[in-house]
Amino acid sequence: MFTTKRVPFAIVFPFAWRSVLSFIVYSSVICTLYSFAGLKNLAIPFVPVATIGTAVAFYVGFKNNSSYDRLWEARRIWGSITNASRSWGIMVLDYITNLDAADPLPAEGLQQIHKKLIYQHLAYITAVRVQLRQKPVWELHHDPAHEAIERIKEFRQCSLDKELSRFLSVEEVEEAIRHPNPATMLLRKQSASLRELRQNGYLSDFYHVDLERMLVEFYNQQGACERIKSFPFPRQYAFFSYLFVWLFIFVLPYGLLSEMAKVSGWHVWLTVPFYTIIAWVFNTMEIVGDTSENPFENSINDVPMTAICRNIEIDLRDMLGEAELPKRVQAINNILM
Repeated sequence: MFTTKRVPFAIVFPFAWRSVLSFIVYSSVICTLYSFAGLKNLAIPFVPVATIGTAVAFYVGFKNNSSYDRLWEARRIWGSITNASRSWGIMVLDYITNLDAADPLPAEGLQQIHKKLIYQHLAYITAVRVQLRQKPVWELHHDPAHEAIERIKEFRQCSLDKELSRFLSVEEVEEAIRHPNPATMLLRKQSASLRELRQNGYLSDFYHVDLERMLVEFYNQQGACERIKSFPFPRQYAFFSYLFVWLFIFVLPYGLLSEMAKVSGWHVWLTVPFYTIIAWVFNTMEIVGDTSENPFENSINDVPMTAICRNIEIDLRDMLGEAELPKRVQAINNILM
């Protein structure tokens, strides 16, 4: 996620330079053929070209709105995970006590239980984050948005076992990564821990139900993320948006020729800069929608899950009374991950 008001040129350039160069070359060849080869029939009326452009603009606008909806829904889901995580923290600390226990634990023993449950939760959201950033089959292609992140070593993905080792023991990590969905398994272990606490009297029946509801909420939010992750933006919309944009870009210079030729002979060469600008605008609109439709791909338009997980970690560890807290994730090159 960008943290600045304007996207820096260093980010725009990798997306733009190839297309801009091709637009300049393509329009220059057409103008050369028109001016020096005598191919006056290359000029066509601008009205049908403008009609195509209007239709394409509406279609691309629809695609971009739909892509933004997917991005914003993903951010709302992680906002809900943040709120539920804080609720989980205070519930664990206040619900798990010696009030109904037949064999009361010392304060240190209760504190260890609180820490275990909260650290298991931090491992859970970490597993969700890492799993969501695994690239699906349809994203395995040249992607400047992803490559811009890969060039920054701080943003490179660590393996799941390394990430989980910050919160779990070696045995727990090995057990988690053996499962096809480690995040789901970690929540299952949370539920088992709550059941054991209820059986031993450290958690009342009412509080047990309340905490189980929180686990169900986490499953719901994880499922919402997986829905966005596993179901790509419908290909019929994405493909034809791309096709229509490039069809318009292909025919545009022929319509501009006729308009420029009405002024004077040398004005024909103004087709090159005007065509390049218009074509770049339409191509950029297409790219913006294309790079926003999948918000969990570890790219520059990602939901900043790393920063969100770190904020949750700071809040929950602070609730535990820990003094040495990790620092908040800072933007690097104006990108927050």
